[in-house]
Amino acid sequence: MRRLLLIPLLVCLAAHSYAQPRRELADEIVAVVDRSIILRSDILTQMAMVALQQGLSRQDLLAGQGEKIFLEILENLIQEQLLLAKAKEDSVEVPRDVIEERVRGRIREMKEEYGSAAFVRQLQDEGLTEREVRDRLRKRFRKEMIRQIMYGRMVQEVTVTQRDLQDYRTSNEGRLPPIYSLSHIMVSPVPSADREEEAREKIEVILERAQQGENFAALAREYSEDPGSGPNGGDLGFFGRGDMVSEVENAAYALRPGEISGVVKSDFGFHVLKLEEVSGDRIRARHVLIKLEASETDVTAAYQKALRLRERIQSGEPFAEVAREASDHDETAVNGGVLGSYTLENPPPGFAAVIGTMSLGDVSVPVQTEFGWHLVRVNDEDAELEELVRQSKIQDLFDRVMAETRDKLHVDIRLP
Repeated sequence: MRRLLLIPLLVCLAAHSYAQPRRELADEIVAVVDRSIILRSDILTQMAMVALQQGLSRQDLLAGQGEKIFLEILENLIQEQLLLAKAKEDSVEVPRDVIEERVRGRIREMKEEYGSAAFVRQLQDEGLTEREVRDRLRKRFRKEMIRQIMYGRMVQEVTVTQRDLQDYRTSNEGRLPPIYSLSHIMVSPVPSADREEEAREKIEVILERAQQGENFAALAREYSEDPGSGPNGGDLGFFGRGDMVSEVENAAYALRPGEISGVVKSDFGFHVLKLEEVSGDRIRARHVLIKLEASETDVTAAYQKALRLRERIQSGEPFAEVAREASDHDETAVNGGVLGSYTLENPPPGFAAVIGTMSLGDVSVPVQTEFGWHLVRVNDEDAELEELVRQSKIQDLFDRVMAETRDKLHVDIRLP
């Protein structure tokens, strides 16, 4: 059984295990904000989590990304201290009982998820006590709740008028605004009946061999088209409810240790699963995956469908209505295809090339990603623009308040 990695615990405790071996070298003061200090170790522990989340290697950090991330985290920590100082000035505080209730709830969740014994062992491995965990959670939750209160106050101070919306449209006419909202319609290629039958025949042969007693892990290594688990004998590791796609999860939880499922179909293709062991509410399973992939003909058919949908929109049908009817992306289709807001510095990766040439109200030609073909729209409805303008005004207010607070306090950055 693989070692439990309590990632939520490590995140909320600022990667204690990463910082500990470097404490003698890392604990030097890099900034002072009023009476609070920021240590190099504070930044390094957050860098460890950023590297983990973004898949960055030590070489990536040494190659230049490390310094950029370091300075960004330092500025965020300074802003955090300034915000706490402003909250203190405004007599903002969070009731102790509210914080304690959140701490008790988080500890309870972690123990229930991993089991009390495993939770204690992990703390011992990390050199922590439960009391230290609770203290760190208190600090974390207090900061989070103060930020929420301060943000709520700023929201109440901001209003958006029709004049604001008109100014936004005028100032961004003929170009992509610095902050913009996108919607999309996704058309996924549908594998033909012949492709589906071909994949099903492959998985049924593998299922028959597994049922006849061949080593399941060996079959997975030889035939599985899952690049993550295939080389490891199809081992999916331990997982709980909600961790896998529902078809795979339901099939796996219906098995007893040692049992093999029938053929299971998901959006990824066809699976055969074997349950290895159960630990509390979590299970460990292996699977063989045969992907159900569209042919070039299927991809072309999806492209032609996307073109027809674009023609309907160009003829006057509301983009949102077409998205609700025809988009294959269920999560956004129900909201008329709305993806969210983006900035020029951080565009959505799959659409970055095409949206750079767009302006308010434009609908793109079909754009291909690994998920299919997309029609992308830069939203220009009042409701979408109102939220963008509101966020921009809140950010301006926040920047002004932080600048004013910074002028009142002693801020000393001590970098070489």
